[in-house]
Amino acid sequence: MEPKSKDQLIQELRERVYALEEIESDRDAIERELKSTRQRLQHLLAVSPAIIYTTKASGDFACTYVSENLQAIMGYTPEQMTTDPKCWPDHLHPEDARRILDECPRLVERGKGTLEYRFRRREGGYIWILDTFRVVYDDAGRPLELVGAWADITDGKHAEQAALEAKRYLARLIESSTDAIISTDKEGKIVLVNEGVEKLLGYQAKDLIGQPVTVVYGSEAAAKEILREMRKRGGTVSGFDCLVKDKDGSSIPVLISTSMLHDEEGREVGTVGFATDMRERKREQEALQQAYDELEKRVEERTTELNTARERFQYLLTVTPGIIYTTQASGEYACTFVSENVDPIMGFSPWEMLEDAGFWFSRLHPEDAPRVAAEMAPLIERGGGNLEYRFRNRAGNYIWIQDTFRVIRGESGRPLEIVGSWADISYHKQAEQALGERMAIMKDLQTLVAASPSVIYTTTQSQDGYACRFVSENLTPIMGYLPWEMRDNPVFWAKHVHSEDAERVFKEVKRLITQGGGTVEYRFRHRRGHYVWVQDSFTVVPDKEGRPKDIVGSWADISDRKRTESDLKKLAEKVEKHNRFICETFGRYLTDEVVATVLESPTGLRMGGEKRKITMLMADLRGFTSLSERLPPERVVTLLNRYLTTMVSVIKQYQGTIDEFIGDAIFVLFGAPIWQEDDAQRAVACGIAMQLAMASVNEQNRQDGLPEIEMGIGIHTGQVVVGNIGSAERTKYGVVGSQVNLTSRIQSCTTGGQTLISEATRREVGPILKLGRQMEVKAKGIEYPITVSEVLGIGRPHQLYLPDIAEDHVPLVDEVPLTYMVIESNQTGGELCSGVLTKLSRKGAEARLESPVDIFSNLEMYFTGKEGESVQGTLYGKVVGSVPGAGSDFSICFTSIPPEIEVFLGELLAQAAEAQPKSPVRKTPKRRRSPLRKNGRALPSGPAVS
Repeated sequence: MEPKSKDQLIQELRERVYALEEIESDRDAIERELKSTRQRLQHLLAVSPAIIYTTKASGDFACTYVSENLQAIMGYTPEQMTTDPKCWPDHLHPEDARRILDECPRLVERGKGTLEYRFRRREGGYIWILDTFRVVYDDAGRPLELVGAWADITDGKHAEQAALEAKRYLARLIESSTDAIISTDKEGKIVLVNEGVEKLLGYQAKDLIGQPVTVVYGSEAAAKEILREMRKRGGTVSGFDCLVKDKDGSSIPVLISTSMLHDEEGREVGTVGFATDMRERKREQEALQQAYDELEKRVEERTTELNTARERFQYLLTVTPGIIYTTQASGEYACTFVSENVDPIMGFSPWEMLEDAGFWFSRLHPEDAPRVAAEMAPLIERGGGNLEYRFRNRAGNYIWIQDTFRVIRGESGRPLEIVGSWADISYHKQAEQALGERMAIMKDLQTLVAASPSVIYTTTQSQDGYACRFVSENLTPIMGYLPWEMRDNPVFWAKHVHSEDAERVFKEVKRLITQGGGTVEYRFRHRRGHYVWVQDSFTVVPDKEGRPKDIVGSWADISDRKRTESDLKKLAEKVEKHNRFICETFGRYLTDEVVATVLESPTGLRMGGEKRKITMLMADLRGFTSLSERLPPERVVTLLNRYLTTMVSVIKQYQGTIDEFIGDAIFVLFGAPIWQEDDAQRAVACGIAMQLAMASVNEQNRQDGLPEIEMGIGIHTGQVVVGNIGSAERTKYGVVGSQVNLTSRIQSCTTGGQTLISEATRREVGPILKLGRQMEVKAKGIEYPITVSEVLGIGRPHQLYLPDIAEDHVPLVDEVPLTYMVIESNQTGGELCSGVLTKLSRKGAEARLESPVDIFSNLEMYFTGKEGESVQGTLYGKVVGSVPGAGSDFSICFTSIPPEIEVFLGELLAQAAEAQPKSPVRKTPKRRRSPLRKNGRALPSGPAVS
């Protein structure tokens, strides 16, 4: 070998230096990664609820390592535990130490173990520890070290002790209870009674044990009624009134509170009930009711008297010539109340005086205001008095007022309020100044008539009709006419009666005149053109020969009353129309019985609800979201209406209550608003009938050139709050509670044509079900896995069974590459993973996936062709199980296939069929056509969850 030159040696040296630098760089990266990993591990150990440790495998089991969370839980630092070999045995509870030290060597020989003992904390006091460990051996197989974890189980130990104490307390409570306590087995036979039963019924315990509970209730019907109430209310009845029979056969009224007993699997194993003697309470209630009835009668009599007095007072306030008022006792004397007759007398509405604090003072005559202001204070100090002054009315004229008032004082003697009355003394004042006492009396009479709410009149019967001789001045504010207009025209009254009332009124007046008077109601034309309803009450004054001479009467404006009567009539018509609308509208969703119950119940529309056990059914179309995006809107509506029309008919047949339509989903209640014992059974039968009815829906779809559709159904039974929910403006009858969400979760696990029920529904329906596979699923938002069962049919009395539509997967000639991501509802965007398709059928496939997925996950899949090109379109499917014996192989049911993928999968199936060995022709069961194709076309693509 030729010697290397100096340049070659330098170059070779540089290369080695570069290689060493790369190695050094890699080592630094590894050290940083190890340091990061160590920090994460320390963090996990610090936040863990369990203390991780290692100790020697013999002797005093001295601690060699302990995690940082030791200090947070025990109060000791890791250094204290690892540097003191006796730290652990010295802190054991004296009563537990010998037992633990004796058991440790035996468990070490077995290679692992679990111990429970008390350990003293640094602050004092003992906590219970669950110590679980394993033995680590050296190369020679000798125990080298113990690796384990301490868990604080103090709360659990306390709970066990509390449970034991509660059990002892319950036994003492049952024996000492004054109520009668009876427990039965699932056959309805008595298994336990307390002393309260012996005192209440006169039986000895030995006389009742083993006897049917009907001995206590007196009849089998009474016992069944209580059992039915328990099941209706979810297993518990509280405060139920009933009768029991004592040993002598006498009936005793009692208040029953009873509950159903269940075993660990939820099956009924018996009942336990409490009976409270109600005889003394019944006697007290009867005495109380009698006293209440007497009080109610006295209240009713007093109320009648008060109403009569109130009506008399209201009438007096209306017809009195004086205006009654109350005002503040200082300042501007703001008005706080004024009687209604202020309008015809003053021309003001009461609200005008109440809302304007300075109303009274600002309308005093300028010449009178200083005098009145000066006189008010002394009169208030004396407790009341009289004032006369001029007051401007609405027309701008001043009228003389006589103001008489008294002062109301508080407990301290301070004036609180002024109560008084105004009397119009204008005519009296004018009479004093001009016409004397006689004219004053006439004016006062005219004032009295004018203050009346009714128009006073006198007429005389003539050839032309009824000529008016006198009419009161208040004709003007009520009818708009001046009195002379009515007096000077003999046919004035007859011409102003409404044309529709005239014939009836003229006949009625003639009849009443012969009887000496009476009352008639009709419409009279106001000066402004509209008609006013009047009540015309009159008396006939005869002449000396007894023939009718004059008619004296009054008109009362009853327009408000007539409008009220008309409004009530319209309201009654509106209510009737509203009820017809409710019947017609609710009839589309509920049975006639349910609609009648809601309308007839006095609480049918009351806000609120009750807790009740019901069965809920939720149905949803598979892949409908993408279907609605591909079809024209009118075709989507046609398809959806056809589907809903068919399903609603089936639901009404099985007496279900449609709570709401959620797009293409239907939510149905069985047990609300009417509860029946077979609610769960009818719900399952309804679900099967709905699946069977899909055949006719798809047949019509094929005839109209529409794609076929599939439906998944979930059914669950549980306690919910049911009732009217919403506000006074908008109310909805529905249900709320976690069980509603669980029903939705069960439905989301279904594939097309599948019906899944919960374990609660399965137990409720009983052995008449034909079930497929059962499985445990982890539903979103549910803490524990739930068991669901696939329903294939239901026996008598319904006798409904689904056809067998199973389909085998065919092995593919070559595995087909795919990429996929897991989607939640309609939301995508998860991590893309790889896999391959290994087997295929028209409705599903088997695939080997790179990352494991949960059962019932929804997948979005993309394919790659033989030449490495991407296949157009997206395939959606639901994972329905794992393939036995293949760890990463999963079974997938297709939920939506676009046309491009349909062609691609069809070619793969054709290749697989040609590669299959030929076999003799044999007859196979006839199966239903796959809904993935319709006249050679595939269903539209889209997410599996609609």
